[in-house]
Formats: sequence, C-alpha cells, structure tokens
Amino acid sequence: MSGENQVLQKLRTVRTSDLSDALDSMGYQQRYVMSANMRPMYAGIRFAGIARTYEYTIIDRSLPAMSYEEFAERQYKEGPEGLWHDSGPMGGPDEVMVIDAKGQAAGVLGSFNTLWGRIHGMVGYVIDGSCRDSYECVLQKTPVFCTVRSPQHPMGRIGPVSYDRPIVCGGVRVNSGDYVVADDDGVAVLPKELAEEVARRAVLIQDQDRPARRAAYEKLGLPLDDTV
Repeated sequence: MSGENQVLQKLRTVRTSDLSDALDSMGYQQRYVMSANMRPMYAGIRFAGIARTYEYTIIDRSLPAMSYEEFAERQYKEGPEGLWHDSGPMGGPDEVMVIDAKGQAAGVLGSFNTLWGRIHGMVGYVIDGSCRDSYECVLQKTPVFCTVRSPQHPMGRIGPVSYDRPIVCGGVRVNSGDYVVADDDGVAVLPKELAEEVARRAVLIQDQDRPARRAAYEKLGLPLDDTV
C-alpha cells in the first residue's frame, strides 16, 4: 500500500475533532480548519480524500434578453458564444473537489455535475460558494460542503480562473494534493508534509476516546455503533 493510501486509510477512521486536536498539539491552531460557515449539505456526510483545487472569479456580466430557444442552444455551447464554461476536469478516484467561488450565490455545483464527478471516483466536494439543486443533492446523497445555498446559475455571474493552483477556501490555503477530511463538525485541510504525523496523532487520540465512550454506552445500555 502506498504512503498516500496509508494516510488516507488512517484519516478515514478519525474525526475532524481528532485532527483539530492533533494540529493544536503541533502548534497549528487556527491554521487548517475551515470557517464555521462551511457546512454540510445534510447531516452525516463524512469523507477523506485528496484535494483538487479550482478557482472562480466574479464577472458580473448580465445576460441579454433572448428567446428560450437561443438560450437553450447557447447555455453550454463551446467557444465564445457559449454562456457558461466549466473550469476543467471533474477529478478522479479518491479526490475532493475544493472550489474557491468567492462566497458567491452562483451554483458552480449542482445535482448533475456532482453525479458525474462521483462516477469518476470523486469522494467529496467543498465550495466556498453555492451548490444548487439542494433537494436532489440530498436525495442523491451528494457529499457537498458549501457556504451558500442558492438557486442561481453561474453564467454571467462568475467564471473559471484556474485549476490545480493554490487557492483559499473557507479561510484556509489549499493546494492540489493536500488531504481533505470532512464530517458534521466541518472541514480540515492537511498539507502533504504534515498529513502523516497529524494522522498518527489523531489515531492515538481516537484510540483513547473509543474505549471510554464504549464503557459509557454499556453503562447506559446504548446499542454499540461504529464510533465505539
């Protein structure tokens, strides 16, 4: 098993709270945990993967009035006549799409393109901005964290700048190749050079926590679950 896979395997057994505590112990308070505004689309989302970064910028060019037929033809047309252009590849196995969309209410993510990303092996989405089609995303169990909920489309509002370049998302600097871990508490980003040690310490924290919580479960007569 590669070193990257070993780190991912460990990260998938711990909580973001364990990672936050591990980072604190290494002197990295307030550095690698995203803003509390970054929230899951629904409760129970949990993933760990490798970051693939994307950046968008505000363009604020209102679309002119046109017939619906023209709009439908131009909506995703390639070239300068198209009304919307995506930013790059949809990612691959074990990757997390991390998007700096400047906190805008323009839904770069939605129910359809996130499905295609998952078909290609994406394990999660984190966007400082909007994911629309919320109801469908919840039905599909789409693993999205976002800072905004909105029905708006990106065309005429924001546009792609780059992918696989350093970005700031949720107040944290993210590079493609960093590790991203998310659960109900929030999103943590681990730079490649720190991830192995952070994961090691987080596992130690979790190993101390589980037996104590299991003992409390047993005293209360609670059914055991995968957290204990």
